Amino acid sequence: MFERFRGAGTVLAGSLALLLAACGGGGGGGGGGNGGGSDPAKSCSEQFTADKAAADSGACQPTFNAQCDKLPTRIPFNSAEPAACTKGGADGGVVYRDFSAGGADYIMVSPPTGGKQGLYVALHWRSGNGATMINNMRLAELAKARDITVVAPTSPNVLFGVAGFGLVREWDYDGADEAIAAVIADAKGQAGLSSNVSVVIAGVSSGSAGATRFFCDSGVRVNGLLLVASGAISSESTASCLSAAANSKADDGTAKAAARSIPVVLVEGVDDPAYESTVARYGVFKAINGCGPDQTVTLNPQVDILYTNSCNDGAALVTVKDSGHNWPGMDRPIPSIPVLDELPFFGPSFAMSIFGKVSFSFDATIQGYDLVRSLD
Repeated sequence: MFERFRGAGTVLAGSLALLLAACGGGGGGGGGGNGGGSDPAKSCSEQFTADKAAADSGACQPTFNAQCDKLPTRIPFNSAEPAACTKGGADGGVVYRDFSAGGADYIMVSPPTGGKQGLYVALHWRSGNGATMINNMRLAELAKARDITVVAPTSPNVLFGVAGFGLVREWDYDGADEAIAAVIADAKGQAGLSSNVSVVIAGVSSGSAGATRFFCDSGVRVNGLLLVASGAISSESTASCLSAAANSKADDGTAKAAARSIPVVLVEGVDDPAYESTVARYGVFKAINGCGPDQTVTLNPQVDILYTNSCNDGAALVTVKDSGHNWPGMDRPIPSIPVLDELPFFGPSFAMSIFGKVSFSFDATIQGYDLVRSLD
């Protein structure tokens, strides 16, 4: 894996970079739900919101592998294709299809219920790919639990390759917004989704930078951003875009700034060197959205959620304590090494990866998606 800690500007080098996947993901439980906003009739386990968690945090803990069986032993390099979603050993009904748009190959994940309630665009980390993003973040879980279509494109931007084969790709590059916009447009047609279907873009690390570039540079309106292990954004133009939008919105709430307003959820481990940058980024998005005072909910001893929806579009910062540069909800570390999977006598909450402690206390896949949608 060749993953940069975005806030620290460091690079994990060499052979490790080419072999390891940076982040893992855990699926979550809950019944089917509406892809467009919170439904007060649903329980917190069926549709997560910060308000419901504040009212009864005990009813809002993550549930993993409710829609698909736990994956077998994870291989220490990128997957060639997504793993089958089974439940109790039987076919889970998820269909994977391959398409291409804007120079990017992408995999579409369709649940047996059709996936018409929303479109979720999943952007991988540096050196990842679409199939590994689906497997590690257990995106079939999300598709089934929320009746949405998931697409996971592989970045067309090659940083390092051999004999025409791109070994290291990332989403933090000029032109990422065009590729993402093309994937969204093509996916709507391929899946038979309505033109105004809810669209959420989620990214981890470099994928978060790509999602933020899309927010700044694209004229395509989406319904939310989920930025995991994001930290600082490397592009000066993107940083300027955020600053200008925030200043304009904070000063007079102009229509130009309002056009950039969008529900945003940032999920970050405090042991990630980029944590302080993410806290600052949360403040920027709050200003862009014209948000008022924060509220805080302690979901469990490992997770605090700072959020505000006292604005047209809300913002939330999920702080995962004792966790690193990863996707919360990992079912086991990357790479999967038995001696590190869990320390004897302490249980899985002590699981470690090369990117810091693994957190099982928040599911960035399903809880993160629900949180974005509930802020709109």
